[in-house]
Amino acid sequence: MRVGTLSQLWRYPVKSMGGERLDTAALSLRGIPGDRGWAVFDESRSGVTTAKRLPPLRACRARYPSEPDSRLGSPPAEITLPDGTMVSTDSAEATLRLGELLGRAVSLCPLGPAGSEAAPRITAAGESPDTIRALMGILPGEPEADLSAFTPERLRLLRHGNFFDAYSIHLITRTTLRTLSRLAPESDWDERRFRANLLVESDDDGYPELAWVGRRLRVGTALIEVVMGCPRCVMVTLPEDDLPQDHRIMRTLVRETRHTAGIYASVVEEGGVREGDPVEVLD
Repeated sequence: MRVGTLSQLWRYPVKSMGGERLDTAALSLRGIPGDRGWAVFDESRSGVTTAKRLPPLRACRARYPSEPDSRLGSPPAEITLPDGTMVSTDSAEATLRLGELLGRAVSLCPLGPAGSEAAPRITAAGESPDTIRALMGILPGEPEADLSAFTPERLRLLRHGNFFDAYSIHLITRTTLRTLSRLAPESDWDERRFRANLLVESDDDGYPELAWVGRRLRVGTALIEVVMGCPRCVMVTLPEDDLPQDHRIMRTLVRETRHTAGIYASVVEEGGVREGDPVEVLD
């Protein structure tokens, strides 16, 4: 059954930075080749970090000058810094300039070939409850997000050899964004805030992608399995390009959707996807 059309296709070469819109991509079992292919390593904390902890990362954008190969490690990506300067992820200048921007010593870590380990990341383990709530964008008195599915063992398996927060594909519908915009018209519900790989146009009302959890979707010639709704964190409130910081985004999500917007999915059958492809529910 057709449930929508692939409206936009996105890849994010460096974790937590702005990404690049694609016309087409060959989905592998690792997701879109090169997606989150690089990450920022915080030398003082000995782990990969994100814009949840270092918000200026969201002011940077990244793209690949050459197309990545899903079987190989990540090729160099080009970062555009907030002042417009462009640096390559494999250069000493990138490390220096990012360190100046973030106010701490950092380096850039690439993913290796399929099957290799990724650099360790900074986790919330051992953090105070107040710090964890701040990272999730939750105010005192608000209910916490349901993260029970992300047990330490589950996260270890999901994150083996990649820099994803959880699953390799994130999808959101324009319908969800329109629904949220009607509920909170004072906020700008631009799709860039949600950093999805697949933006789908759907004619249904409400939050249609949540009804696809546990089902398989055919997108182009690829097959993906929808695993769960995507719990949101403070990242959706951060400024990016012309989008202002807006904490009302999180207040609306906590109140209306229990922190959830969009879905996580895994690739179960490799194939090509392109903007304009139909999206079909198979089971």
